[in-house]
Amino acid sequence: MTHAPNIEGFDHLTFPVHDLDAAERFYVDVLRGRVVRRFDRATFQRFRPERAHETDADNSPLHVAIKFHDTPELHLFLQPNRPKTVPVPHPHLALRVDVDALDVFIDRLRRAGVPIDGPRRLGPPGHASVYFADPSGNT
Repeated sequence: MTHAPNIEGFDHLTFPVHDLDAAERFYVDVLRGRVVRRFDRATFQRFRPERAHETDADNSPLHVAIKFHDTPELHLFLQPNRPKTVPVPHPHLALRVDVDALDVFIDRLRRAGVPIDGPRRLGPPGHASVYFADPSGNT
């Protein structure tokens, strides 16, 4: 019997977004990630012309991949007709920020008009949490 290989870690995570440009601005300009790949309409049609009709589907293949330092990539997939939801506590993506920079990070969110909840002391001593959603309601 062949054993399955051990999982080495996460390669990427995905979030549905209503607007790729707005999502990219939020994750790059506000959260300071960097774009590592953009699979926009022109790119998709160049590589997959036989699937061009899928670009306007509810589950579109169009996406942008964002990276934060040495973390797995975050892939933001266009799903314009997905209902906007009220942000909920779970599931959520937990981001790590240097403790000395937390106040600066919170200020940056506020200046960008991002509603926040926190900081809260929910974890171990010295741990603080701030909850917020992206323009599509992902937390």
